[in-house]
Amino acid sequence: MIFTSTVPTNVRTPIAVTEYLAGRFTYRTAREWAGVIGEGRIFVNGAQCREEDFIKAEDTISYDPGEFEEPDADLAYSIIYEDEWIIGVNKPGNLLVHRAGISFRNNLAYLLRCKNDPLYPECHPVHRLDRDTSGVVLVAKNSEQGGIFGKLFTGGSITRKYKAVVAGCPDLKTPFVIDGAIAADKGTDGPCRFKVDEGGKLASTVVEEVEHFDRLSLLTIRPVTGRTHQIRVHLASIGYPVMGDKVYGANKDNIGGHQSTPTRQALHCESLSFIHPHTKTQCTIAAGLPDDIKVHLYR
Repeated sequence: MIFTSTVPTNVRTPIAVTEYLAGRFTYRTAREWAGVIGEGRIFVNGAQCREEDFIKAEDTISYDPGEFEEPDADLAYSIIYEDEWIIGVNKPGNLLVHRAGISFRNNLAYLLRCKNDPLYPECHPVHRLDRDTSGVVLVAKNSEQGGIFGKLFTGGSITRKYKAVVAGCPDLKTPFVIDGAIAADKGTDGPCRFKVDEGGKLASTVVEEVEHFDRLSLLTIRPVTGRTHQIRVHLASIGYPVMGDKVYGANKDNIGGHQSTPTRQALHCESLSFIHPHTKTQCTIAAGLPDDIKVHLYR
């Protein structure tokens, strides 16, 4: 299989091809990409690439990855809403929204464009959820609609509600507001992570409801802003990280050996609500709590 990518117009060019590849496709370093180029597996505008080449905006890069095995993923997504302009997808946990690393095909965008019946060849996910976060993803049917619906997110016109399972029984008077600026945590190795830091970007999260179970609680959450990892970082900052969160989180040692610790972070986007820019009516796309989270609450 040959994969292609067009150099975006917002990239500073001309740029060395190895520098561009390492910055855009971070699963390999510039040196490693140079090795792939030396194997004759990278083409620019149809011509075989050389390590010393430079590329410019709107160049087309083609890549033959050879034989490889993608990371496992849960491909059992479902389409729960559709109109002339958008579709709403219920994404399972352990599925990327966009291509990342070597998950060339095991991602929602590829599946919708190339494997779904019917195909949505020009579709664009309007936002993204973490790989391990399940729930509603809004997908535009083409790039024009992607821009229109993307403005709803950037303008704060979409109300998002999530469910999260946390360890313990938080005694919170709801609605409980968590206000804490979020910044990249550059002092750690491993996965990209963030922290509450007054030098970061303003962020606000509202805990609207708390339902208690045996040593666990189910929270209904409404993020006001949309920072990366916001809910996970904010809940961890008040001492109640999302169960199963491998970066910020809680495991069974935090709750006295509770055996129902999720294998993924127990975070689910329950609904998106907005005034539809074309019909001018209220639109709500909702997905119920999935079984792999419910099973840990109702044991």
